[in-house]
Amino acid sequence: MRKLVYLLLLFFIQIGFSQVYEAGITYNLGNVMGEKNQTFPITTSSKNWGIVLKKNMNPRIAYRFGLNLMESGVTQLAEISAGIDFNFKDYNLIRTNSTNKQTPYLILEAASIFYNTRTETKFAVVLPMGIGYKYGIGKNLAASLEAKVRAAFTDDLDNIETNKSTLDAYYYIGASIYYTFGWPKGSKNQIRF
Repeated sequence: MRKLVYLLLLFFIQIGFSQVYEAGITYNLGNVMGEKNQTFPITTSSKNWGIVLKKNMNPRIAYRFGLNLMESGVTQLAEISAGIDFNFKDYNLIRTNSTNKQTPYLILEAASIFYNTRTETKFAVVLPMGIGYKYGIGKNLAASLEAKVRAAFTDDLDNIETNKSTLDAYYYIGASIYYTFGWPKGSKNQIRF
Protein backbone atom coordinates (compact mmCIF):
# COMPACT_ATOMS: atom_id res chain seq x y z
CA MET A 1 0.00 0.00 0.00
CA ARG A 2 2.81 2.41 0.88
CA LYS A 3 4.48 1.77 -2.51
CA LEU A 4 1.22 2.60 -4.30
CA VAL A 5 0.93 5.88 -2.39
CA TYR A 6 4.54 6.75 -3.30
CA LEU A 7 3.94 5.94 -6.96
CA LEU A 8 0.79 8.07 -7.08
CA LEU A 9 2.57 10.93 -5.32
CA LEU A 10 5.47 10.72 -7.78
CA PHE A 11 3.02 10.68 -10.70
CA PHE A 12 1.22 13.84 -9.56
CA ILE A 13 4.52 15.62 -8.80
CA GLN A 14 5.73 14.87 -12.32
CA ILE A 15 2.49 16.21 -13.83
CA GLY A 16 2.74 19.30 -11.66
CA PHE A 17 6.22 20.06 -12.97
CA SER A 18 5.26 19.51 -16.59
CA GLN A 19 2.65 22.20 -17.07
CA VAL A 20 3.56 24.80 -19.64
CA TYR A 21 0.69 26.87 -20.97
CA GLU A 22 0.38 28.56 -24.35
CA ALA A 23 -2.20 31.23 -25.22
CA GLY A 24 -2.34 32.41 -28.80
CA ILE A 25 -4.21 34.13 -31.57
CA THR A 26 -4.59 32.74 -35.06
CA TYR A 27 -5.51 34.06 -38.50
CA ASN A 28 -7.19 31.56 -40.84
CA LEU A 29 -7.68 31.31 -44.58
CA GLY A 30 -10.38 28.86 -45.62
CA ASN A 31 -13.76 28.17 -47.13
CA VAL A 32 -16.96 26.13 -46.89
CA MET A 33 -17.23 23.17 -49.27
CA GLY A 34 -20.69 22.08 -50.34
CA GLU A 35 -22.87 22.12 -53.42
CA LYS A 36 -21.57 25.59 -54.42
CA ASN A 37 -17.86 25.04 -53.78
CA GLN A 38 -16.50 21.61 -54.61
CA THR A 39 -12.91 22.73 -55.08
CA PHE A 40 -10.49 24.29 -52.61
CA PRO A 41 -10.74 28.06 -53.09
CA ILE A 42 -9.39 30.11 -50.18
CA THR A 43 -11.25 33.19 -49.05
CA THR A 44 -9.70 36.02 -47.11
CA SER A 45 -11.74 37.92 -44.59
CA SER A 46 -10.92 40.03 -41.57
CA LYS A 47 -13.34 37.83 -39.62
CA ASN A 48 -11.31 34.61 -40.06
CA TRP A 49 -9.51 34.60 -36.72
CA GLY A 50 -9.45 32.67 -33.47
CA ILE A 51 -7.88 32.04 -30.09
CA VAL A 52 -6.17 28.86 -28.88
CA LEU A 53 -5.17 27.75 -25.38
CA LYS A 54 -2.81 24.80 -24.86
CA LYS A 55 -1.46 22.89 -21.90
CA ASN A 56 1.68 20.87 -22.65
CA MET A 57 1.45 17.74 -20.51
CA ASN A 58 4.79 16.32 -21.65
CA PRO A 59 7.09 16.71 -24.68
CA ARG A 60 4.74 14.62 -26.87
CA ILE A 61 1.18 15.59 -25.82
CA ALA A 62 -0.64 18.90 -25.41
CA TYR A 63 -4.29 19.52 -24.59
CA ARG A 64 -5.92 22.32 -26.60
CA PHE A 65 -9.05 24.45 -26.58
CA GLY A 66 -9.96 26.75 -29.46
CA LEU A 67 -12.52 29.26 -30.62
CA ASN A 68 -12.50 30.16 -34.33
CA LEU A 69 -14.64 32.52 -36.39
CA MET A 70 -14.95 32.19 -40.16
CA GLU A 71 -16.86 33.93 -42.92
CA SER A 72 -17.30 32.29 -46.31
CA GLY A 73 -19.75 33.78 -48.80
CA VAL A 74 -23.15 33.94 -47.08
CA THR A 75 -22.02 31.68 -44.22
CA GLN A 76 -20.71 32.94 -40.92
CA LEU A 77 -19.69 30.36 -38.36
CA ALA A 78 -18.23 30.17 -34.87
CA GLU A 79 -16.43 26.96 -33.91
CA ILE A 80 -15.65 25.70 -30.42
CA SER A 81 -13.16 22.83 -30.26
CA ALA A 82 -11.21 20.81 -27.71
CA GLY A 83 -8.65 18.13 -28.34
CA ILE A 84 -5.10 16.88 -28.23
CA ASP A 85 -1.90 17.63 -30.16
CA PHE A 86 0.37 14.60 -30.70
CA ASN A 87 3.92 15.82 -31.38
CA PHE A 88 6.01 13.70 -33.74
CA LYS A 89 9.19 14.78 -31.91
CA ASP A 90 9.89 15.87 -28.35
CA TYR A 91 8.91 19.52 -27.92
CA ASN A 92 10.61 21.37 -25.08
CA LEU A 93 9.95 25.05 -24.40
CA ILE A 94 11.24 25.13 -20.83
CA ARG A 95 14.90 24.33 -21.19
CA THR A 96 16.64 27.29 -22.76
CA ASN A 97 19.46 25.17 -24.23
CA SER A 98 17.10 22.55 -25.68
CA THR A 99 17.27 21.70 -29.37
CA ASN A 100 13.68 20.36 -29.27
CA LYS A 101 11.90 23.64 -29.95
CA GLN A 102 10.15 22.58 -33.15
CA THR A 103 7.99 19.67 -34.25
CA PRO A 104 5.23 18.63 -36.65
CA TYR A 105 2.08 17.43 -34.88
CA LEU A 106 -1.27 15.76 -35.44
CA ILE A 107 -4.46 17.44 -34.17
CA LEU A 108 -7.40 15.34 -32.97
CA GLU A 109 -10.41 17.28 -31.70
CA ALA A 110 -14.11 17.26 -30.92
CA ALA A 111 -15.91 20.38 -32.15
CA SER A 112 -19.25 22.04 -32.68
CA ILE A 113 -20.31 25.10 -34.64
CA PHE A 114 -22.94 27.79 -34.58
CA TYR A 115 -23.52 29.02 -38.13
CA ASN A 116 -25.69 31.56 -39.87
CA THR A 117 -26.68 31.41 -43.54
CA ARG A 118 -28.68 34.67 -43.84
CA THR A 119 -31.90 33.39 -42.27
CA GLU A 120 -31.26 31.86 -38.85
CA THR A 121 -28.52 30.66 -36.51
CA LYS A 122 -28.12 26.88 -36.38
CA PHE A 123 -26.02 24.36 -34.48
CA ALA A 124 -24.07 21.39 -35.82
CA VAL A 125 -21.47 18.89 -34.66
CA VAL A 126 -18.33 18.57 -36.78
CA LEU A 127 -15.65 15.91 -37.09
CA PRO A 128 -12.32 17.74 -37.16
CA MET A 129 -8.77 16.65 -38.00
CA GLY A 130 -5.64 18.54 -38.78
CA ILE A 131 -1.89 18.74 -38.93
CA GLY A 132 0.48 21.44 -37.80
CA TYR A 133 4.05 22.54 -37.32
CA LYS A 134 5.21 24.58 -34.31
CA TYR A 135 8.42 26.36 -33.50
CA GLY A 136 9.60 27.94 -30.25
CA ILE A 137 10.79 31.52 -30.68
CA GLY A 138 12.85 32.54 -27.70
CA LYS A 139 11.81 31.98 -24.11
CA ASN A 140 8.15 33.07 -24.14
CA LEU A 141 6.96 32.90 -27.76
CA ALA A 142 6.03 30.12 -30.15
CA ALA A 143 4.55 30.11 -33.66
CA SER A 144 2.64 27.48 -35.60
CA LEU A 145 1.08 26.73 -38.97
CA GLU A 146 -1.99 24.47 -39.07
CA ALA A 147 -4.17 22.95 -41.79
CA LYS A 148 -7.56 21.63 -40.67
CA VAL A 149 -10.54 20.05 -42.35
CA ARG A 150 -13.96 19.66 -40.74
CA ALA A 151 -16.80 17.41 -41.89
CA ALA A 152 -20.07 18.92 -40.62
CA PHE A 153 -23.10 16.80 -39.81
CA THR A 154 -25.33 19.19 -41.75
CA ASP A 155 -26.11 19.87 -45.41
CA ASP A 156 -26.81 23.61 -45.42
CA LEU A 157 -23.52 25.28 -44.46
CA ASP A 158 -23.45 26.81 -47.96
CA ASN A 159 -27.17 27.78 -47.80
CA ILE A 160 -28.12 24.98 -50.21
CA GLU A 161 -29.92 21.93 -48.86
CA THR A 162 -30.20 18.71 -50.88
CA ASN A 163 -32.50 16.66 -48.63
CA LYS A 164 -29.52 15.88 -46.38
CA SER A 165 -28.11 13.53 -49.03
CA THR A 166 -24.64 15.02 -48.68
CA LEU A 167 -22.76 16.58 -45.81
CA ASP A 168 -20.95 19.88 -46.14
CA ALA A 169 -17.43 20.53 -44.90
CA TYR A 170 -15.11 23.44 -44.31
CA TYR A 171 -11.38 23.84 -44.01
CA TYR A 172 -8.81 26.41 -43.12
CA ILE A 173 -5.11 27.03 -43.00
CA GLY A 174 -4.00 29.16 -40.08
CA ALA A 175 -0.92 30.84 -38.68
CA SER A 176 -0.72 31.34 -34.90
CA ILE A 177 1.51 33.14 -32.43
CA TYR A 178 1.57 31.96 -28.80
CA TYR A 179 2.72 33.42 -25.52
CA THR A 180 4.00 30.71 -23.15
CA PHE A 181 3.63 30.94 -19.38
CA GLY A 182 2.96 28.97 -16.20
CA TRP A 183 6.34 27.41 -15.62
CA PRO A 184 6.53 26.04 -12.07
CA LYS A 185 9.49 27.22 -10.01
CA GLY A 186 12.56 25.13 -10.81
CA SER A 187 10.94 23.51 -13.85
CA LYS A 188 13.91 24.28 -16.08
CA ASN A 189 15.80 21.54 -14.26
CA GLN A 190 13.09 18.88 -14.36
CA ILE A 191 13.72 15.67 -16.24
CA ARG A 192 10.28 15.39 -17.82
CA PHE A 193 10.62 18.62 -19.76
